Amino acid sequence: MKILKKIRYIFFAAAIFISATATLLLQNGTPAAYAAGAYDFEFTEFNVTYDIRADRTMDVTMDLGVHYKGYDSTGFMHDIPVNSGDRVRRVSAYALDRTGGTEHSVTYKVRQEFKDFITVDIGDNSKKTGQTQYYRIKYEYAITKPADKNAIFLNAVGFGSEAPMQNVTVVLNLPDGLTSAKYFSGLKDTESAGVNVKPVGNTVTLKLEHLNAKQGVTFQLDFEEGVLTTKTDLTPYWIIIVACVVLALLFALKFLIFNKDGLAPVVNLQAPNDMDPLVMGKLIDNKVHKSDVTSLIYYWANKGYIKIDLKENAAHKSENDIELIRIRKSLPEGAPAYQIKMYTNLFATGEIVKISDLTYKFYGTVENVTREVNAENSRLYSGKSMAVAVLFALAGALFMALTPIILALTTISGKLFIIAPLFMIVPSFVIFALSQTLRSYRLKFKKGKLALCYAGIALLAAAFSLVYVLLLPSYYVETMPKIILCIVGFAIIMLSSLIISRTKKYTEKLNHIMGFREFIVYTEKEKLELMLEKNPEFYYQVLPYAIVLGVSDIWEHKFDAITVAPPSWTTRSYADGVFDFIIFNAAMRRANMHMTTAFASRPQSSPSSGSFSGGGSHGGGFGGFSGGGHGGGGFRGR
Repeated sequence: MKILKKIRYIFFAAAIFISATATLLLQNGTPAAYAAGAYDFEFTEFNVTYDIRADRTMDVTMDLGVHYKGYDSTGFMHDIPVNSGDRVRRVSAYALDRTGGTEHSVTYKVRQEFKDFITVDIGDNSKKTGQTQYYRIKYEYAITKPADKNAIFLNAVGFGSEAPMQNVTVVLNLPDGLTSAKYFSGLKDTESAGVNVKPVGNTVTLKLEHLNAKQGVTFQLDFEEGVLTTKTDLTPYWIIIVACVVLALLFALKFLIFNKDGLAPVVNLQAPNDMDPLVMGKLIDNKVHKSDVTSLIYYWANKGYIKIDLKENAAHKSENDIELIRIRKSLPEGAPAYQIKMYTNLFATGEIVKISDLTYKFYGTVENVTREVNAENSRLYSGKSMAVAVLFALAGALFMALTPIILALTTISGKLFIIAPLFMIVPSFVIFALSQTLRSYRLKFKKGKLALCYAGIALLAAAFSLVYVLLLPSYYVETMPKIILCIVGFAIIMLSSLIISRTKKYTEKLNHIMGFREFIVYTEKEKLELMLEKNPEFYYQVLPYAIVLGVSDIWEHKFDAITVAPPSWTTRSYADGVFDFIIFNAAMRRANMHMTTAFASRPQSSPSSGSFSGGGSHGGGFGGFSGGGHGGGGFRGR
């Protein structure tokens, strides 16, 4: 019984809720007829005038009477098609005084809601159910890719309207040279021979009593040979001219102000000021590489601080057997702090350390050493030149990112704001960072490799440009100015690194380093033999510097025909055997590679699990175009 009583209470409460809801709907004036659509409307009048010029540009004026029938109707939207490369300019909307034709302000927005349409959204948040209001929409339309050089196919009334139209009037004011005019009306892609229209002077007028939803009108207008042309929008080229001026200014600043860091190498037969190879590796390209850190091992070995057991048959045995043996308990007084830290941590477990035992354990030390070397050798470049270079790179990026936004606001509508082009700033600074890095490497890389890297950056910029050209609609910026804009913009970005100038102190250091590098590269065999006579360890002492300077292969080949003794720091005695210089160098290369890998290796973190989902969709749509025509579009309720 209690259960039955509860059920009765539930049904009773539901009946009260349904009754109250129905009463509320009736009080709000929502008749059953509105159930067909919340945003239904119809055109009581549809008057459109096209003032068409010989260059296929035209001023469009639509005078509309709109009767709102939907119970949630607050306005309507007009979708202007630009999917054939057409341009829309100077979009505006007004409330219209029907009697005097006076224009009044009205709330409206202009946006790109769909890819191939510019949408004019008219109305506010107030409901207009049962009201009839009058509006005027005006814009300039341009056909840029005609299907026929002597004809205009125009969807004077688009086939995408969700609302029926009463009292339709189409007026076409045409240039001289019209030979024939006919129109097609009905649904999209309806087969029809067309109806000829006789112009009065240069004006064609068509009146129709009624068009259903999704019905439209297409005109075929034929002209004499040579009458019609197409108009190029020159507005983007003014921005391109400004970009070219900025590019010229970049070169002017480079040659007039930021050109005082040229190098004059000072030939050195040894590392300048007893500079260790790690610092030299940093200074040659402004970066501490993994192999630069490893070079300290050979630097210490040549100083007599450690010995290296490369193993007798390193080519056949596991490279994990390489051992470092400490000879000196600690580095001498005055050694740099980063060397002391690395030396201490390297032998933290004893006098002998296997390289394999450092895997996944030594990366923290390497990172700390790298930070300290970077900190001690910072401010290599003029802060002023860096700031100017960044400003130029930003200017190049903004030319590409802001041009579509500026053109949308100034030529289409002050209410049309787009943000997608701003993402061009990201690839722009990728190109700038790569260009700046490669410029730092120019002293270390060979010319062929340098040219190949610059070509790679140029190809990457071209790929970014292609995405920009394909994804940015041509009704904002046409294809050719988009291409030119990318060429000039990325040229500014890539060349802005030329502005970056070294400090005087850094230039002086590089003069000595480059002089030492020239000695390694260009010294002749006879001179090397004399130096080996004075210092049998000379080859090994220079080798770590040759590695960080990127010329180790050149240095090694210089000694192919010269007798070189084994280094004093190796643990193997060659007194009873033959020392093979080539095999020993191969063993050193393998050992160096293994040490570099072990020093920098870090444990892999387990990948985080999880998933993401995304998506979303939007509905809506509108009709297409009959007979390959341009213009027209559709109307939707809101």
